[in-house]
Amino acid sequence: MRFLKVRGLFCRTCGIAMHREMSTKTLWQGWWGIASFVIAPVTLISNLVARVRFGRMTPPADSLRPPLDPGKPVIRRVEAFGVLAPFLIVGFFAIAAELDDSANTARVGECVRVSGTESAPEVAVVDCGSAEAEFKVAERHEGSDARCDRTIFSEYAEYGGRDSFTLCLAPLD
Repeated sequence: MRFLKVRGLFCRTCGIAMHREMSTKTLWQGWWGIASFVIAPVTLISNLVARVRFGRMTPPADSLRPPLDPGKPVIRRVEAFGVLAPFLIVGFFAIAAELDDSANTARVGECVRVSGTESAPEVAVVDCGSAEAEFKVAERHEGSDARCDRTIFSEYAEYGGRDSFTLCLAPLD
């Protein structure tokens, strides 16, 4: 994360040009960090306050050099689509969580298929009516010390941190 600030004495036109440039950069580049989801909107509001101040100034008259070209308004610049970045990122994770069919989403009563190898099985939740369904989750135990009655069930366990669980799997008839 980095903070950019432009200091100087600006005429109305130059101030608007700098506002547009800096706000566009923030819209495009300001979302790529966890803290940035809070800081970028604050920065954009701060830039908007500066823009209002520049808008209240009178247009430049004679000067030693010509004012900066303000260019297109922020909303008409391609980089402004960066404002969609937080929504796209949150949407991506929401869709990924919804589409997650791995063992950690399996609940009692749902069906699963088991693939992979015996030493590295892969369990995925499937529709109980599908041809892929092999087992029904009969019990789910949270924690790393749970066990299933192996005379009745097949067991699938994942260990590691706070997401440890064991699934007791009953074969489908």
